[in-house]
Amino acid sequence: MTNLNIIIGLSNIFVGVVTIAVCLPLLKDKIQMNRWYGIRFRKSFESEENWYRINRYGAGRMIFWSVVIVLIGILTLFVPVGNKASLILIESLVPVILFIPAVESWLYARKL
Repeated sequence: MTNLNIIIGLSNIFVGVVTIAVCLPLLKDKIQMNRWYGIRFRKSFESEENWYRINRYGAGRMIFWSVVIVLIGILTLFVPVGNKASLILIESLVPVILFIPAVESWLYARKL
């Protein structure tokens, strides 16, 4: 295991854990409708019911995919990777992975 493994692994774990922490209040319906915090699609602002349903769904999907990011981080710490390019590729997947729940939430909001 190299220093790059440690840096990338810990950064993925950190991003995943912080994302989960930010999503928990949304999952528990603790955040009222606002313009700064939450899943803010046009459909979210049509009613309080939509706000809570979309944010609950989106937070659940974001938490699921954040767990995937944490697992990737843990694997990065323990699985030796052949070269720096592959580690950088792993690190560049994190924004793509976080894009998945955004799309899932958008599709869910469209169905409401």
